[in-house]
Amino acid sequence: MKKKPIGKKYALLLSNFKHIFRLMKLTFLLFLLCISSVWANNANSQTTKVNIQAENMHMKDIISQIESQTDYLFVYNYENVDLSQKVSLKASDISVAEVLKILFKNSDVVYAVEGNNILLMKNTTEKKQQSGKRISGKVTDSNGEAIIGANVIEVGTVNGTMTDINGNYTLTVSPSSMLQISYIGYLTQEIRVQNKTSLDVIMKEDLQALDEVVVVGYGTQKKEVVTGAITSLKSEDISLSPTANMASGLAGRLSGVIINTRNGEPGADESTIRIRGQNSLVSNDPLYVIDGVVRSEEGGIFSRFDPEDIESITVLKDASAAIYGSRAANGVILITTKRGKVGKPTISLSYNHSFTQPTRTVKMANSASYARAQNLANEIRGISPRWTEDEIQKFADGSDPLHYPNTNWYDVVQKNWSGQDKANIQLTGGMDNLTYLVSAGFLDQGSPYRESSMKNRMYNIRSNIDAKINDYIKLTFDLFGKNTDRTLPYNGQASGNGMYSWVGLSAPTAHAYWPGTDYPTNQGWGNYNPLVISTGDAGTTASKTWVFNGQSTIDISIPWVKGLSVKGSIAYDYFGQNYKQFEDVYYVYSYDESTNTYEKLKGHTSAPQLFIEEKRTEYINGNVRVNYLNTFADVHTVDAFVGFEQNQTKSTALDGKRTNFPTGTLEELNAGDANTQTNHSSSSKTARRNYFGRVLYDYDHKYMLQFQFRYDGSHNFPSGNRFGFFPGVSGGWTISRENFMKDITWLNNLKLRGSWGKMGNDYLRDSFQYLTMYTLADGSVFNGTQYSGISQANVPNPNITWEKAETYDIGLETGFLNNRLTFEFDWFKTNRKDILTKRNASIPAFTGLNLPDENIGETENKGVEMMLGFRDDPAKDFSYSVSGNLTYARNKVIFKDETPMAEIYQKEEGKPIGAALKYEAIGIYSEADIANPDVPKRPGTVAGDIKIRDVNGDGEINSLDQVRQDMTNIPDITYGININLSWKQFDLTLGFQGQARAVFYLREDWVNPATSNGGANILQWWTEDTMTPDNPNGTKPRLGTAYGIGGTTFTQISANFFKLKNAEIGYRIPKDIISKVGLSRARVYVSGTNLFSIDHTSKFGIDPEVANGGWDLNPMRLINLGVNVSF
Repeated sequence: MKKKPIGKKYALLLSNFKHIFRLMKLTFLLFLLCISSVWANNANSQTTKVNIQAENMHMKDIISQIESQTDYLFVYNYENVDLSQKVSLKASDISVAEVLKILFKNSDVVYAVEGNNILLMKNTTEKKQQSGKRISGKVTDSNGEAIIGANVIEVGTVNGTMTDINGNYTLTVSPSSMLQISYIGYLTQEIRVQNKTSLDVIMKEDLQALDEVVVVGYGTQKKEVVTGAITSLKSEDISLSPTANMASGLAGRLSGVIINTRNGEPGADESTIRIRGQNSLVSNDPLYVIDGVVRSEEGGIFSRFDPEDIESITVLKDASAAIYGSRAANGVILITTKRGKVGKPTISLSYNHSFTQPTRTVKMANSASYARAQNLANEIRGISPRWTEDEIQKFADGSDPLHYPNTNWYDVVQKNWSGQDKANIQLTGGMDNLTYLVSAGFLDQGSPYRESSMKNRMYNIRSNIDAKINDYIKLTFDLFGKNTDRTLPYNGQASGNGMYSWVGLSAPTAHAYWPGTDYPTNQGWGNYNPLVISTGDAGTTASKTWVFNGQSTIDISIPWVKGLSVKGSIAYDYFGQNYKQFEDVYYVYSYDESTNTYEKLKGHTSAPQLFIEEKRTEYINGNVRVNYLNTFADVHTVDAFVGFEQNQTKSTALDGKRTNFPTGTLEELNAGDANTQTNHSSSSKTARRNYFGRVLYDYDHKYMLQFQFRYDGSHNFPSGNRFGFFPGVSGGWTISRENFMKDITWLNNLKLRGSWGKMGNDYLRDSFQYLTMYTLADGSVFNGTQYSGISQANVPNPNITWEKAETYDIGLETGFLNNRLTFEFDWFKTNRKDILTKRNASIPAFTGLNLPDENIGETENKGVEMMLGFRDDPAKDFSYSVSGNLTYARNKVIFKDETPMAEIYQKEEGKPIGAALKYEAIGIYSEADIANPDVPKRPGTVAGDIKIRDVNGDGEINSLDQVRQDMTNIPDITYGININLSWKQFDLTLGFQGQARAVFYLREDWVNPATSNGGANILQWWTEDTMTPDNPNGTKPRLGTAYGIGGTTFTQISANFFKLKNAEIGYRIPKDIISKVGLSRARVYVSGTNLFSIDHTSKFGIDPEVANGGWDLNPMRLINLGVNVSF
């Protein structure tokens, strides 16, 4: 490939940041202009004019006229406020304040204007009890934010008031009275006054309220009219578990979403996320949309999201995702960030310190068990024992640690506990026409290794600003930045997990350090000493990433057409990475006991070398939508929009490498040997163009019908196949609103819904597969001179097109006992066609052909989901809620190119995606089996080998007896149980996660124990009850070669588990205490993650979520101490 000079170290990144700084400067200037407009508008907010034409009209109809002409919203309790009185009023260009004065002049209704809210309540001043007592307080939500306009009423009377802009209220009541506090979207509470003069109330959100608003694709909808399969979580549930990987904390909480943490290493502990299981033969990752913009998971944008910044998470699982078309086949995850609220500035601070450790430590053989295992293996192979019984006894009793050590390499390398610090600070507030939220977060994960330079730090900052220019124009300005800085050991072959794998290979009979010294030994596996490698002396891998997201929107209401608006947005995203991998010479020591001297030796590395890579990717996304929302005759509602979207991506990468550095202190390319240098570069530009829309018709919240579509064009396909049409249709019937259901008072909600949709997946292993690609390389040599050449690098496919997914869903939603008891059920099915796979399996290997991907793959996935929940009355001193969810999703391959000679039981068709091909272990061959010619066996089989099932019954064991397995590491069944308890100021949350019908396979190094592999260690499990001449009924295969273990189901381990995933106990410090130090809210808590697990893998010391049988560090257990305060 053509060489290009690398240039200065950070030139590429810094040049791009100049562009970012210019963009931020422009945004700031626009923000200042916006503020000036807002202040000007705020000065005139008291003189907003309307036109009223009312002849003998009900008050509520005049209120509707005001709402339709302004942004004011009237808030009142229709049971207490009588607006049936008729009034005549005709006026043009009259202020809202003047209308209110005229409207309520001769009524018992009083009003207060708080921002854009006009609060109405019944005037009961003259009815207050003169002998009563005065009580005051503040009404807030669970985050300490003031609730404006909450109703505070003395039960059994018409005496009441509303909270003001700061959430405060004052009321005169009888000493023995009870107060009722209510607000839309929150659970009503009733509290006895008793001898109190001050009563603060924390309202709890009514999570089951039918008028709850949920986020959907490109907008929001009331939950009662949603017709798709949607699961959502609110901020208070998301921020419960302060893990470094936010996605891990959601496991078991989202129905239909499978979340597994496969690795515990800081910075590499992202989760595998699957929505309703596996569907595709290629990519199964969901699409991530943040604040309405599709964003790449590059840089861990979702799994590393700061949960303190999130308002809600919504998962689209069926045809509801069709609005995102070509990238929505695997489901869509919508993240909505928090925004500012009207009110005085509020600062919120959260901090927690975590103690972390792997959930388990792999249980390897100790030196005595290891020595016996080696001796047994040698005996079986006819080789003399390596150790005598006296020597094995010294390993066991530790009487001669110099010559007979007992090294547990996991204990040597790993810490018992590491530290983690996480903090977030937020500033929120605003006035009528300008609100803001600014937050900053920090995460510092400590190294799990005892002596290591390893680190993983993350810094993030966010600013969300909303501005109202006038009654018709609204603007938003959002900025987000994140920086990660990760350093980990490098071992000469693989970093991080590779280093960890050497720990499991090192024999316990080797020293880490020579006793009494700080000299590392040369006794490690293959001359590697994992302890030295973990310190970073053998080199390090460093990765620094920068993420920037900028977004601005404008929303214009068209005043002359009710419900019509236009919304446009522009977003710019940037991802940059600087990757540096330096391999250094490290040293170990040999020991000469006769002279009591140590000799310094080079470790495994021969010469220092440096590899540097710099990447950057820029995304620009713009869209415009025309929205229409209106209700006719009080029962016919139309909610519709159409939109256009264009996005472009530009990526560049360059790298360079040199070796033979004179010293390990100069980690710069120019310090290496120029004769060893290599360098490469690449760049690409891509684009997508989309047209999309949705229309929802709702009749009286009883019958709902929705149609949505997306017409997508992608750069991944040739012109004839570039665009695809992806529609979705759904409908709902709220049966409980029918007249024939009115008398069934115990049933509050009964809704039947169904959907069908067609979506796509434009993921390609390599872009531009429809084009012929060429590569530049050193060509042939003529007359002693080498000439550069060009060669074709691929076989193009000009017919390549979309992978298509057709989804079906039928759902039932129910609510009982005032929706305190809820149940939901969904049946779903997805058919995938035109999956891009290669046809190489059916083409003979001797042809040498490397064929392109073709749209030939086909799969099916179907299953059910269930959710059950119950919540107690939160107004009691003790309250609780319990919820559970269960998902069964079973996939199978319908077609994949396979060799035509394969037996039906060996094919992938009909089996789960990714199922392994294995011999089925049915026991262990005994001496009698070996002597019996009727027992099928392979040539060379001896007693103690794995006994294989003769699947085809031909009396032989060969490749025709391999069977495609029925399970993979993606579970068919997942479930979660979540419990919330509250008693006075205390709260307790428990989250359980479980899975079933999943397997993994033990790592290959450990499944052929005590072979001629240089003395690598083995699992302690292998040394227990192995088959030997003295133990012919052993349950483990013989030590030694143990023919065929790795390719059999003997190493297939159940990955089923039931975990206490999260637990948290908190205490809200009373306000009469914290108010003395200027705080409005304070809560302390203790929480834990991955606290215990019931499973089948504890005997190995492996966590069942680790997919590859022990190669990776087990997921982390966290014990957190934290505090949340606001002021």
